[in-house]
Amino acid sequence: MRKPLVAYLATAVTVLFLVGSILLPDAAVAEPFKCSACHKDLIRGAVGHKPVAAGQCLRCHQQFSDNHPLGKDSMGFIVQKEKLCAVCHGQLLQKKVLHKPVGQGKCTDCHMAHSSDHKSLLKDRPPALCYRCHPKEHFSGAFGHLPVTNGECLSCHDAHQSDSKSLLKKPGSELCFQCHDPNLGVGKSVHGPIKTGECIRCHEAHASANRKLLKGAAPTELYRPFSTAAFPLCFSCHDPELASANTESATNFRNGVRNLHAVHVNKPGKGRSCRLCHNPHASAQDRLIHAKAPGFGTWDIPIRYQATGTGGSCSVGCHKTFRYDRVKAVEQQ
Repeated sequence: MRKPLVAYLATAVTVLFLVGSILLPDAAVAEPFKCSACHKDLIRGAVGHKPVAAGQCLRCHQQFSDNHPLGKDSMGFIVQKEKLCAVCHGQLLQKKVLHKPVGQGKCTDCHMAHSSDHKSLLKDRPPALCYRCHPKEHFSGAFGHLPVTNGECLSCHDAHQSDSKSLLKKPGSELCFQCHDPNLGVGKSVHGPIKTGECIRCHEAHASANRKLLKGAAPTELYRPFSTAAFPLCFSCHDPELASANTESATNFRNGVRNLHAVHVNKPGKGRSCRLCHNPHASAQDRLIHAKAPGFGTWDIPIRYQATGTGGSCSVGCHKTFRYDRVKAVEQQ
């Protein structure tokens, strides 16, 4: 049986109403697009960006026209892309030194925008993430700094911002003494680099070819023949002429004009190394002189050093007291 005309008209009105509801955004029955209907793969990782997980896509994205998803220019960001993350995470851009991607607004160099398998939406775990930009070979050596060898770059560096150069969490030796004993830098005399907080004057921060992450070789033996190449680290700052037998002005360690550094060090056979008398960090005595000289088996040889205005005296466990004076030479008994 054929339908009455009224039935056909009713069907047509219903179709027109439904089409109008889709095409007219102001229609009372219009509903917002559900992004997840098409973008099902945005939360594939274990960690989701909070707005994405909450279905709040318009926290970051803006719909410019009603053509979406048909119009390629119908969607964009609520602000310029490079400034988008700062809308919520502006506290990460407040210090004077910014990680380069942060300063350029390229947060997605390190982070995924929607979801990730790694915490903080990172594209990879450190240090693999760090090595995407910072070549791994720059942080390799025979001796490695423990945080580096453990892949814990963020033990020393902040990922986003800092008030210290190189994104360090603390400036200079303040950072070092978060792990290393701060008493290393305490004493009556303190080595200049320690005093100014510049541990990296002597030590590499990441890795080195030398023990203790030293920037140059520092002999461990107590005695060795002297040459200007014998103590590369020390002579990178100190003038090697202080150990020259014919030099008077290069050192204050003199008895009259006799260079006592040369007496101790400048010998073809049993020359004393720097570390036999001096502590490289700090000492309870003047001139970084050890209170006890280490390295003689179970016996640390005591040293009692006393400075005067123009000289001093030295009493060592293995020899009698010697005195010296730069102005009026002391006759030794």
